[in-house]
Amino acid sequence: MSVQPEQATEKSAAGALMRVSSDKIGRLMDLVSELSLSVSETINSPDLQDLDLVDFEAASHRLSMIVREVQDAATELRLVPVSEVFRRLKRMVRELERETGKKIDLELRGEDTAIDKLVADRLYDPLLHVVRNSADHGLEPPDERVAAGKSEKGTIILGAAQVGSEVRIQVIDDGRGLNREKILKIARKRGFFGPDEEPEPSTLWKCIFEPGFSTAEAVTTLSGRGVGMDVLNTTMKDLRGRIAVDSEAGNGTSVSLHIPVSLAFLDSILLRLGNQLFTVPVEDIHEIVKPTGSESVEISADNGTEMLKLRGKFIPVRRLETFYRNCRKEIRPLSDMVSIVFSTARGHIAVPVDEVLDRQQVVMKPLTGALAQVRASWGCALLATGEVAIVLDCERLAVGGDK
Repeated sequence: MSVQPEQATEKSAAGALMRVSSDKIGRLMDLVSELSLSVSETINSPDLQDLDLVDFEAASHRLSMIVREVQDAATELRLVPVSEVFRRLKRMVRELERETGKKIDLELRGEDTAIDKLVADRLYDPLLHVVRNSADHGLEPPDERVAAGKSEKGTIILGAAQVGSEVRIQVIDDGRGLNREKILKIARKRGFFGPDEEPEPSTLWKCIFEPGFSTAEAVTTLSGRGVGMDVLNTTMKDLRGRIAVDSEAGNGTSVSLHIPVSLAFLDSILLRLGNQLFTVPVEDIHEIVKPTGSESVEISADNGTEMLKLRGKFIPVRRLETFYRNCRKEIRPLSDMVSIVFSTARGHIAVPVDEVLDRQQVVMKPLTGALAQVRASWGCALLATGEVAIVLDCERLAVGGDK
């Protein structure tokens, strides 16, 4: 069946693209956030508790579902393909080939993966530092690669994929891998580890993100100042993201960035400890358990850490009371509490709370000024009741102490 000119015009107009400024979309998302809070506040108003309202529950549920769909639609408006960032990096790799004298094959994967425009605007510079490190430090010169049984052309893979409510962006090279001895020597010199301490690889690799940390013996236009990976670390913290590094000597390095798809709304579980409310992203939760007396261990033998024994495995316990002392003064035994087991880059941790309240999509607000120093927190979440919950940063909880 042929399409008539008028029909083709209508079809083309229906799929036409419109240019809308990011400021207008940002304003829309702010209004959607306020709408979500107002609807939840109205539905949960204490003034309605004693009223006999026919079909109110069904109507309020439908209204909540519509608001959720509006939130999702508003979030999608600010999503852009990561290919915009990848294309700029592809041009830069051609320049890196000329500067390093190395042959580099750049593979792009998952270019159509969508990310928040606010993330895309801030992602180029940090990713550029990672790609530069791969080209300068990671990939060997052609003659060295041939001697090692590799092809003379090095490969850098730049990939993106959506995993749950996160976007994972990876920079993978097939170079020489991170130099453990050199990194450990500098880390010991700077006091990160003791002279006889042998840290796990995942712990050691984190040192490269410290300000001023560099293994380059000379300062060049590409590296040696020790500021690039620090920029990446700072940016990821601002974006509520996390970094994972994996490296094998002679077989290359992988740097993975995990970033939330949306920075405005958070699908979360609401928790209570004492008089303080907390919320955590759903994807960070491994499981929720109610320990029995036989599953809890007071103190571990090696470093004095409180542990939770769960199905034969020992999980470090992180008490929110040590981070937020206004919650409650006394420390209750694990068997009297509910333990939330989180998945972190350092492994599983268990966080005891008094109660698991609800699953909600909450409006995220960053902490600014003096509140930005609140420990182990991404920011705050505004709840329908008018209360404010602290959004926990599970990675900083895993570190422990006063981080």
